Amino acid sequence: MTQPSRYETAATVALLLLAVVASALGLLRDGHYVESGFELLRLQAQDAVVLFLGVPTLAVGLWLAVRGSLRGRFIWLGSLAFMAYMWTHYAFVVAYNDFFLGYVALFALAVFTLLSGIVTTNSRRVYDALHDEISVRLYVVFLAVAAVGLTFMWLFDIVSALLAGELPSAIAQFGPEAAHTYVIDLGILVPSLAITAIWLHRSRPWGYVCAGVLLVFAALIAPTLTAITVVDMGEGIEISAPILVGTIVPPLLGVLFAGAYLRRLSEATS
Repeated sequence: MTQPSRYETAATVALLLLAVVASALGLLRDGHYVESGFELLRLQAQDAVVLFLGVPTLAVGLWLAVRGSLRGRFIWLGSLAFMAYMWTHYAFVVAYNDFFLGYVALFALAVFTLLSGIVTTNSRRVYDALHDEISVRLYVVFLAVAAVGLTFMWLFDIVSALLAGELPSAIAQFGPEAAHTYVIDLGILVPSLAITAIWLHRSRPWGYVCAGVLLVFAALIAPTLTAITVVDMGEGIEISAPILVGTIVPPLLGVLFAGAYLRRLSEATS
């Protein structure tokens, strides 16, 4: 299937509306967040990226996908992956506030619409459109390096802290809730990157589908990580070189790979 079902479309529209409300409240409503200081600035930086980048990209992706565009479908799916990642943070890490149920709804809408959209994608059509159009080896290397790099970045932080009898840097700076990032990245994102790289190397059609979703996700997460890093550095928070490089460089490269992937997909299906 290329076009989202009416249920997927309705869920995405609900997600868009809720995301606008949630982000606008975070940016404009005094006292909306319990957090203060640099933690508040980090949340508002994320709100700004969601509102001014995530929401428009998801809306455009949905509009194109509804019109039958395969490229639009991947913009839609990648944006849903971005939303799932972001609202997971709000649902599990942000201190309880009046909009808590909204965060739960956003998390559920993003996760289940993403899963529905992926499993109803015609993987064979994607494979036929791309297998002779992209350098599979280059994409496999990028995905594998991203998986290995993210793994070593967080393991370096966690294991070195264990050996020194200290807390990992993120938990020491931001509190126990920061462990959420380790869990999501090491438990979900790294396996997703690794499995996709293996499938793509073996020329499995679903490897092409998952690669497209992950690349668009990386393109959207790049400005989010950059905005948070700018806030942290502006507040004088020390960021280790491995973490700085590991959180900024791969997503920025993902922007380039996502652009090339979508361009090839558009050319192959035009």
